Amino acid sequence: MIRTIQSLHRYLLLAVALLPLISLPSCQRKSLVEDVQVESVLISELKMSDKALPELEKTLFSIDQRKGLIYNARPLPKGTKIGTVKLQITASPDALPKVYVGGVEQPSMSGLDTLNLSKHAEGVRIVMQHRNNASLTKEYQLKINIYDRDPYTHTWTKSAHPAPATATSEDIVLSRLVDNGEAYYYFVRTATEKHLWRASHKEPELWQEVTIPKTLDSPIMDIVEQGGGDAILCLQESGQATIYEHQGAQWSQSNAIPGRPSYLLGNLYYRGENKPLVAVKTADGVHFNSEGGIRVPKTFPLEQNARLSLTIEHHPVALVIGGSVADTTALVYSTSNGLDWLTPHDAGVVSKIWPSNLPGAMIYEPKDQTILLAKPAARPKQAEQPAMRVYVSLDYGTIWQQLTEESILPSIYYDKGQKHQQGLALYRGDDGRIYLFGGIKGGAPTLWIGQPIRFQ
Repeated sequence: MIRTIQSLHRYLLLAVALLPLISLPSCQRKSLVEDVQVESVLISELKMSDKALPELEKTLFSIDQRKGLIYNARPLPKGTKIGTVKLQITASPDALPKVYVGGVEQPSMSGLDTLNLSKHAEGVRIVMQHRNNASLTKEYQLKINIYDRDPYTHTWTKSAHPAPATATSEDIVLSRLVDNGEAYYYFVRTATEKHLWRASHKEPELWQEVTIPKTLDSPIMDIVEQGGGDAILCLQESGQATIYEHQGAQWSQSNAIPGRPSYLLGNLYYRGENKPLVAVKTADGVHFNSEGGIRVPKTFPLEQNARLSLTIEHHPVALVIGGSVADTTALVYSTSNGLDWLTPHDAGVVSKIWPSNLPGAMIYEPKDQTILLAKPAARPKQAEQPAMRVYVSLDYGTIWQQLTEESILPSIYYDKGQKHQQGLALYRGDDGRIYLFGGIKGGAPTLWIGQPIRFQ
């Protein structure tokens, strides 16, 4: 009898132990069904667009399903006004969205409709309800982040080291600052002289002049960065090219440029190869890349331009910005092969960059994927205009937003009585600080150091 009771006890214990395992498939099946139901009211993507705000369509909204929060991680530029927008919600066909702004329900939507979000600061709530099950809902808070100040402001100090002495020369014809990844080079051409300066990435404040040999067959007219080492490519007046390598301070003749180019437009460095971008002057006009290349448009800024080389999704791209002061906006050209140069104007996008007879300067911040452009704004006979304007592009140069706070550059650059000229130089150090000099007539060659508030 005792043995029978012990056996029965063992069977009972075994049955109790197996109970969770027996019910587990049922629980899993129920959980999966519930998950499917929940997924039917989840928002998978949200987009907004407004013809008056082209940057809004490119704004990425992140979705935190756990918190029920939809937000743009990168805030929109300071001063952005949100009005009536097209709101596109991607979700299951079984989900019906209801939007509340400031607690007031908006007209019913089909997932792609216009909506007035001018009062978005009062709160925007999106409730997704299952069409066949009113009790199954998912609620989201939509938060549109806008900078309350320009994020590109800096704390500016004067360096203990001077800028290149030629940066304040009053007869500068052309100036160029390039970065080959190891050092910065600053070239100045006046009516009678040419000067070349160098500062290493390790000591970005210390500029030293490089001796240009008199044995060259003709004067240097322009320079471009060379990737893969501490070197630059220099174009001579004769159309010949020379390479300056800092190691041993060596100058050597270069065969990197075919033919006899008249202008340097940049350099595409990719997979260890340099591809200088040039324009060749012929009897019937100027052509890109070679005498038989596409003809350069008359509006293309061959020399008075701001240049920048960068890599976009593993592809090298060169930007050139400039243009005639007679135009209503400066032109933005880009190329990824040097054979053709495209402008956003071809797609109906206008840069809205103030045209000027001075080229300005650009830098690229890979961390933020932003381009910062500083451009003297004064046109001839329009000295009442602000002396300097600064722009930012978040989409590699297609759309530009003018920045409004004067602390983006040292206050002296915004002085309406200031006389700007060629020679402006802007470069970024490895530590994220910005360096600026030149572009102002007279005075000592001052080197300014800007500490971005984003890095403080």
